[in-house]
Amino acid sequence: MIRLSRYRPALGAVLLVAYSGLSQGEEILDRVVLTNGSTIFGHVTDIKNGKVSVKTEFAGTLKISIDQIKTLDTSNPVVVKLSDGSIANNVLIHLADGKPSLQKVDSENVSQAIELDTIDVINPEPWQIGLAYKHEGGASLALVQQRGNSDTDQLDYRIEAKWTGDDDRFNVLAEGELDESEGRKNAENWTVSVKYDRFTDTTAYYGVNSSVKQDEFADLDLRFYVGPYYGQQFFDTDQFTLSAELGLTYVSENFIQAKDQSYPGANWTLDIGSDWLGTDTQLYLKQQGIWDLDNLDDLIIDTRIGLTIPLLMNVQAAAEYSLEYDSGAPEGVDEIDQSIKVRFGYRW
Repeated sequence: MIRLSRYRPALGAVLLVAYSGLSQGEEILDRVVLTNGSTIFGHVTDIKNGKVSVKTEFAGTLKISIDQIKTLDTSNPVVVKLSDGSIANNVLIHLADGKPSLQKVDSENVSQAIELDTIDVINPEPWQIGLAYKHEGGASLALVQQRGNSDTDQLDYRIEAKWTGDDDRFNVLAEGELDESEGRKNAENWTVSVKYDRFTDTTAYYGVNSSVKQDEFADLDLRFYVGPYYGQQFFDTDQFTLSAELGLTYVSENFIQAKDQSYPGANWTLDIGSDWLGTDTQLYLKQQGIWDLDNLDDLIIDTRIGLTIPLLMNVQAAAEYSLEYDSGAPEGVDEIDQSIKVRFGYRW
């Protein structure tokens, strides 16, 4: 008969190791207690704009208003970037009655109270602390081909890319249109724009933008402009974004038949976005304008209103209304150019 008593020390060690391995394999979740008594377990991923984002297994990511939270405690150490640019490493977050505090993991008795709006990012990615750039972009096409009583081919394309850093942003846009009917071209144009933003704080920025455009059927051989601007991000939430820019620009226009010209101008940009029609949709309005300061009657306005809808993976569809107005258009060229297009594209 084998007596276990003589093996108890070794057995205890084996059980301890097994228990430790099991404990390390278990996922420790953050705990959020709501004012109605409910408790949510998950991973706190963000605290911004008066809401806490909690990633759960049962309902994806939940966004909970601060005033609905009684207490919040993170169980795993996190890195917190504050609005002043400082970094708090290896800390736990505690929230009670809307007042957060940070506690160092290795100092149980040391806690630092902070203002709620000073939390910028939880567990920031490298691009959010100036170590890299976040790259995103997209490409889309609107293609129409008709054969029968009339032969029509229409191609509209757009390629855009954006690189975002901790305090700057770089945008590139290329788009164009080529239409033919009965073997004859009736539209051919392209535009390339480059834009650089430098943030002075979380909402204010300045930058330089430049653009080159060609439109054969508007008698425009080449329009080039470049200039500085000041911008303000008035709103930047998941539900609504609003930014505006105002600046000065130098414009040079070479025409195919009309007389070439160049002039100083004032330019503005308005960018509005909303997911009002659905969480994954995007309703937007984008407007750019140039006002000729040598001739105040000349005004160029490009306005676009559209809706993007996700289809599958990163593929999306978009419907867009475009209105281009040029009060100083050459003789024989319409001042207003309108179009409605449905495009399909891929975002990365």
